[in-house]
Amino acid sequence: ADEYGLSHEGREYIKYATLLLDTGKLAVSETILKKPDFLTEEEYDSVKAHPIKSAEIVKTIKALKPIVPIILHHHERYDGKGYPKGLKGAKIPLGARILAVADAFEAMVCHRPYKKSVSFKRAVSEIEKHSGEQFDPEVVAAFKRAVKKGKIQKIAHHMRTEIKQTK
Repeated sequence: ADEYGLSHEGREYIKYATLLLDTGKLAVSETILKKPDFLTEEEYDSVKAHPIKSAEIVKTIKALKPIVPIILHHHERYDGKGYPKGLKGAKIPLGARILAVADAFEAMVCHRPYKKSVSFKRAVSEIEKHSGEQFDPEVVAAFKRAVKKGKIQKIAHHMRTEIKQTK
C-alpha cells in the first residue's frame, strides 16, 4: 500500500482490514480449517463464505465501515473468477486488490495445515506469475518495487518470527 502510493488513511484502512479479514472464519468449523486434505465442495463453500461473514461482523462497528469493502472483496480476482461477487479489474476496491496480493503472499510463506510454506523467492515468483489474472498488475508492480527495496523481506521475517513465538 505504501509503495503503491496510498494515502496515510488508505494505508491505515488496509492495516485494519488485514487484522480483521478472517474474522468470519469463526463461523467455519475448525475441522475444515485444519483439514490436511482437499476440501469437499460443501466444505470449500463454507470457507468461501468467510469474507461475507467477516464483513457482516466488522460493519457493526461504525468506525470500521470504510474497511468493509476491502474485507468483503479480498478474494476477488482481477480476471473476475474470484468470490464472493466475481468482480473484475477496477470494480474490485483498490484496498481489496492490495490485500489480495498481501494475503496470498502470506499464505504461501507461512505454513498451513493443508500445505507447506514455500520460499520467499518462490512466493514472489507466484505473485508475478498471476499478475493480470489473479492480481492487479499495478499492485504487483508496487509489490515488486517493495521487494526490491527489502520491505517485503522484513515483513516476511517478522511474520515468521511471530508464528514461531505463538507455537
